[in-house]
Amino acid sequence: MNKEQLDQTLSDLNRSVARNLEDKERTLSKIRLTIDNKIPTNKYLLKPPIALMISAVLFVIISISINNGAIFRTAQESTITDPYTERKLEKVNMEDGMLVITYGSDNMEWGDNPYNYLSRDIVVDPGYYEVEKIQRGDVVFYNEPEAYFNYVQEKGVYSEDINDTKIARIIALPGEEIKIVNGQIYINNRKLDTFYGNGTNNIRSNDYEEEYNMETIRVPKGHIFVCGDLWWRGLDSKEYGPIPMENIIGKVMGYQ
Repeated sequence: MNKEQLDQTLSDLNRSVARNLEDKERTLSKIRLTIDNKIPTNKYLLKPPIALMISAVLFVIISISINNGAIFRTAQESTITDPYTERKLEKVNMEDGMLVITYGSDNMEWGDNPYNYLSRDIVVDPGYYEVEKIQRGDVVFYNEPEAYFNYVQEKGVYSEDINDTKIARIIALPGEEIKIVNGQIYINNRKLDTFYGNGTNNIRSNDYEEEYNMETIRVPKGHIFVCGDLWWRGLDSKEYGPIPMENIIGKVMGYQ
């Protein structure tokens, strides 16, 4: 293609584009005219400022509703609850393989002696966790870990009658972070909002427990963090750390 042919081709292309633009503009003009003719112009038609005001109000209402929903969800997500665990200890029927123990400590007391009232015998199921998962709130019967004996010797409270078995409640699970601030337990920075989540909830608690604190620790894999319900009457994970799950003898099912 020589220069003259190229110039002619470009000229034809420009004319074609111009025609297309003119056609487009005419089409748009017809559409605008049609819309204008269909819009009512009576006194009931909202003027632009009023329409803008109503839109703004609706926007604010919707925004508030959304934010309130977000705040509600945030409040829920900031706590951990336990709707399944009951504080009251119930009587259970003995089944094959269950153990009966007489528990003499009052580290689980609430003023009504559910775990050792008048030497009430406690029923433990050693095979429970062979088929069920460990859950927060469960009360377990376990062998004290080596960390316990190291702690009592270090603090000078060791004696021949120190028990090597204990009953306590599961508070934190493997991998979770736990801390205590003025008696309140937090799991992964979320408030443990349960009857056992604060040391001051117990009617037998002493005033000094309001000042009970523990720095954040992470529960290792294969371990659990346990506490007695009456903090000042026993030693548990608050003092010597999480216990190995292999130390669990069984779950406390109730009393005989």
